Amino acid sequence: MVFFVVRYFFMSSIKQELVNLIIRQAGLSPRYVAASLGKSARPELGDYSLACFHLAKEKKTPPEQMAQKIAAAIKPGGLIEKVNFVYGYVNIFLNNAKVIEIVLKEELQIPQEGAGQTVVIDYSSPNIAKPFGIGHLRSTVIGNALYKIYSALGYKCIGLNYLGDWGTQFGMLIADYKENPDVYKEPTTNLLVQRYVDYNIRAKADPKLMEQARAEFKKLEDKDPDNLAIFSRFREDSIKEFKRIYDVLGVTFDEYSGEADTNQYLDQTITEIEKKGLTEISEGALVVKLDKHKMPPCLLRKSDGATLYAARDIAAAIHRYNTYKFNKLIYVVGADQKLHFRQVFKVLELMGYEWAKDCVHVDFGLVRFKGEKMSTRKGTAILLEDVLSQAIERSETLMKARSAELVDKVFPEETKGVAKAVGIGAIIFNDLKNKRIKDVDFDWNQVLTFEGETGPYLQYTHTRLASLLDKYALSGGGNDKVEAKYELLNTTEEAVLIKFLKDYPDIIRQSAVESEPSILSNYLLALASLFNKFYQMHRVISDNKELTDARIVLVQRLKKVFNKGLVMLGITPLEKM
Repeated sequence: MVFFVVRYFFMSSIKQELVNLIIRQAGLSPRYVAASLGKSARPELGDYSLACFHLAKEKKTPPEQMAQKIAAAIKPGGLIEKVNFVYGYVNIFLNNAKVIEIVLKEELQIPQEGAGQTVVIDYSSPNIAKPFGIGHLRSTVIGNALYKIYSALGYKCIGLNYLGDWGTQFGMLIADYKENPDVYKEPTTNLLVQRYVDYNIRAKADPKLMEQARAEFKKLEDKDPDNLAIFSRFREDSIKEFKRIYDVLGVTFDEYSGEADTNQYLDQTITEIEKKGLTEISEGALVVKLDKHKMPPCLLRKSDGATLYAARDIAAAIHRYNTYKFNKLIYVVGADQKLHFRQVFKVLELMGYEWAKDCVHVDFGLVRFKGEKMSTRKGTAILLEDVLSQAIERSETLMKARSAELVDKVFPEETKGVAKAVGIGAIIFNDLKNKRIKDVDFDWNQVLTFEGETGPYLQYTHTRLASLLDKYALSGGGNDKVEAKYELLNTTEEAVLIKFLKDYPDIIRQSAVESEPSILSNYLLALASLFNKFYQMHRVISDNKELTDARIVLVQRLKKVFNKGLVMLGITPLEKM
C-alpha cells in the first residue's frame, strides 16, 4: 500500500514520507491525505496542515472534533516534531534535523510522473510576413518554460510553432507583389509588413484593391502554382528571420507548421462533423450550434465557402492526436481567444473524441504599449529584436561601468557573452515573474532594470554559489561529493533555508499542474532572498572544517536548484558575472 501511495501521487520525498506516516497512523485513505495535506500558510502554525472539513462532512462530525481525533492518532517521532489542531486543521511541525538530513543527504529529485506520456505544446505562433513583435514574446517564453518544466517531470514534449500563415493579408501581398515585383528582390519581414500596411491603407480608399486581394487569396486557396510559389517564398524567408530571433532567446521547436498545412485535412474534417449530425446552415454559413453549452455557434465555413479558424484548429487537433497520441495538448495563446478554444474543444468532444478533455488553453494577458494594444495594421508594433538588442547593449554598458569589480571575474573576451545572457535573462524573467493572466504594459525602464526582483539578481545569486564552491576547491576541500555532519547546520537561517529548499520538487510539479511558470520564478526569488540573508549573517568557509563541509553541501544543493530552475525558465545560469 505504501509503495502504491508513493508512486501514485509523485510527491517530493519528504511529503511522501509524511503522507505515508499519516495514512498508517490515522487510518485515512491515500487519496484523501494527498489532496488535503498542504503547506501551512503561516510557519508558526506548522510546516504542513491537513484540512479535515470534507472528511468531517462525510462522517457527519464537527470539523474541530475530526481534527482533534486525527491529531491524537499521529504520533511525534522521526520526521514529525509535534502535532496540534486548530479548528478543522491538523498542524504538523517537522523535525529540523530530519529535514536537513533528507534534503542534503538524499538530494532533491524531481518526480518523473510523466514517464511514458507525451505533451504537445503549441506556442509562439508569430504571423509570417510580419516582424516578430514584442506581443509574441509572452507566448514564446511561457511555452518554452512549460516545455522545459514538463520535460523535467519526465514527459516527452513536442514543441509546435503553429504559424499564422493564412488569410486575406497574403492576398494583399501577392497582389502587391504582382504589381511591383522589383520591390520584392529581398522580401524581409520589415519590407513585407510595410507593403502590407501601405496596401491596407490604399485598400480603404479604393475597394477594388481589396477585391483584388481576395481574388488572389482565393487563387492561393485553389493552389494556383504562381501564387503558391510567391507565398512559399514569403513563408520561408519569414521562418529564417524568426529562427535568428529564437536563437537569441535560446528557444527551439520540434515542428514548424501552420494553417496552410492544415488545409489538406479540412474537407475530411468538415465532412466528419457533418456526418455526425452536428452542423446546420445559419444565414448561409456552416455552423455547429452550441446553445446547450452556453456558447454562441462555432463557425466552420462562411457563405462564400471560405473556411474559418475554428475548422482549421479542429482539423489540426485531430491531426496532432493521430501523429503524437498525446496525453495533453496545450495551446499557449492569449486570453482574447478563450471563447474560440472553448468552442473548438466542445466540438471535438461532440465529435466523440475522448481526448478532447486533454486539450488545454493556457491563456495570458496582453502586452500593451502606452495602454494600447499593439497592431501591425496600425503600425504600432514594437519589434522584439529591437528590445533584445537594447537589453544586451544596456547590460554590456552596465558591465563596463563595473569593470573594476569584474577584474579576475569576467575576462574582456567573455563580456559580450555574459552581457547577452544577462540582458536576455532580464527580458525573459520580467515576463515570467508575473502571473500569466495579467496584462503587461510594456515599459523600457521596467523591462530592462537590473535591480530588485529580476533575472540578473537570480543569475548573480548563482554566480555567488559558484564562487563559494570554487574557493572551497582552491582551499583543498575538493569539489566532489562531500561527507558532512548535517547536525552542525543548526542556525535559524539554515533551518528556514533548508525547509524552503525541500519544496523544490513540489514547486516544479505545481508549476506544471497550473501551467504557471511564475510559481517557479517566485520560488527562486524567495530562495535567493533566504540564501543571501544567510550568507550575510554566516561564513560558509571558515576555520571550522566540519561546519564548512556541511555548509558546502548546502551550497551545492542550492546551486543545482538555481541552475536547473533558471534553465527551466529559459535563462542562462552564469558561473561568472
